[in-house]
Amino acid sequence: MNGYERRTELKKDKIRAAALELFCSYGTDKTSINEIAQKAGVAPASIYNYFGSKEGLMKDAVINLLEKGWKARKEIWETDLPFPELMKHAIFMKNSFIDNINLEALRTLLDIDMEIKKLADDFYKNRYPYIVGKFIEKGRREGYIRKDISTEAATIYLKMYQNVIQQSEMMKNSNRDLLKELYDLMLYGLAGHPADDRTE
Repeated sequence: MNGYERRTELKKDKIRAAALELFCSYGTDKTSINEIAQKAGVAPASIYNYFGSKEGLMKDAVINLLEKGWKARKEIWETDLPFPELMKHAIFMKNSFIDNINLEALRTLLDIDMEIKKLADDFYKNRYPYIVGKFIEKGRREGYIRKDISTEAATIYLKMYQNVIQQSEMMKNSNRDLLKELYDLMLYGLAGHPADDRTE
């Protein structure tokens, strides 16, 4: 990708981000091309040139969100990081993989466009469960997740911690010690035995 292509893609990303924010806040019907252009700092003509129409932008923005989110999380979750490090990435990553990508505010888009709906269904039903399952298998192999705990139960457990830790007030620097305690609880439970301390 040359310099011009990079600048073009950055511009398109700004438009996509502005569109998604406005769509989520006000709905697709009440959001105009001019409002998106103003928020993105571009001319309305640029949106038409890149995406053809508001509907084309809606479709492109959601597909791009799904694909980029998948790629970023897949790259992290398939690394050779030890399970505790991988867990930190999973819990602290914004819009974490465990929680999928929240498209509730864009549900109308899924109903409008069959291609988007089909892609979103693939993420929810196939891609995410597959990679989360691989993550939990790794935890079992390294002794951090009991072998008798189902993938479904482990996923719910991790999601509960993620929901608490990602609350804005919890992310303040003053809560660092509390976050560490919660992370240790998540990883070792109330018994407090790391994997290396367990007896067979």
